[in-house]
Amino acid sequence: MLVAVASVKGAPGVTRLAMTLTALWPHGASATLVETDAVGGTIAGRFGLAASPSLTTLAAAMFPSVQGVRIGEHTQQLPSGLPVVVAPTDPAGVQATVADLAAAGGLLEQVSADPETVVVLDCGRLDVRRLSPVMTVANEVLLLVRPVPEEIGLLDVAIKSLQRVGSHVRLVLRGAGYTAAEMSRTLGVEVAGRLPEAPDAGLLARSRRNVYARSVEQIALGIIGRARPSTAAVAEPEVAA
Repeated sequence: MLVAVASVKGAPGVTRLAMTLTALWPHGASATLVETDAVGGTIAGRFGLAASPSLTTLAAAMFPSVQGVRIGEHTQQLPSGLPVVVAPTDPAGVQATVADLAAAGGLLEQVSADPETVVVLDCGRLDVRRLSPVMTVANEVLLLVRPVPEEIGLLDVAIKSLQRVGSHVRLVLRGAGYTAAEMSRTLGVEVAGRLPEAPDAGLLARSRRNVYARSVEQIALGIIGRARPSTAAVAEPEVAA
């Protein structure tokens, strides 16, 4: 299973959501975080990780054949123990590498067809003029948005662009604003859940006692077990202060 996480504007916390989703993936399955942000990787620098292994070594391992390639052999561990495949800082390098990984018959296509393997992609900010090829192979695209008027127009354009390439898109709302029902009705897509405003300190909310973490875990459960009606809004989850 391949889950892509992206935003359409600013920095609403895509990396935080991708990390927490990976860490709290339910039902005993282990998930791996893969950084595919088209503007270049930041996770290695932020956490003091090495430049290799990385997304680049993972893509190189596919040649001459993708058979036998193991994502786990190209991960590093964050201080929390979370396995991550870091991206290079060079945007052109990331984009070329991601194109190789997402090519027909490539590694990401195989992951998307394997329910026993879970990969969460940190895609950063979406570029609707040049959609990342991972959007066409991901089983689920989660757009993290603030449910406020100034984001509606951008969201509408992004959703239509993603739907044209066959992506299954759902929204994750962060903070106060429009309700899930209002967002779903306006944009014609399902809302996967609402996150509280996360504290500035610490990127990974892993404790299930944490409100943010519980909200993310519910989103993961919905990905696994949802009925998937394309325009149904979820009930507004309770967000504690």
